[in-house]
Amino acid sequence: MLALTAFLLVGPVAASDELSADEIKALFSNKTFDIHNVKKDKHLKGYDSEDGTHLVYIPWKDKTSKRKWWQEGNMHCTSHPKEGDNCKTLKHVGNGVYHGVSDGEHTHTLSNFREGNQL
Repeated sequence: MLALTAFLLVGPVAASDELSADEIKALFSNKTFDIHNVKKDKHLKGYDSEDGTHLVYIPWKDKTSKRKWWQEGNMHCTSHPKEGDNCKTLKHVGNGVYHGVSDGEHTHTLSNFREGNQL
């Protein structure tokens, strides 16, 4: 009973912890994922390769934009042609969903990570 109580108390807290640098590398390297830009309410698809290429599929333009991604400590960083570089911490919120947080603000929701470039 005590173990179950401890699990229920610790489980939800652990699910919202920030990802480490190693966890970010494993999550993004050679993976396709869904992106929700919260501020602009836009839904995109992304792919991050091991070599630092960050591809973003923009469905309303039916085009893929080539950018860069990298890590700075425990932050996932991306370039943007108009808005410049952006680095964010990532918090696992459960069920394979992650919140990107920049300057204390939830800016992106990332989900549906899958192997390879599926754009």
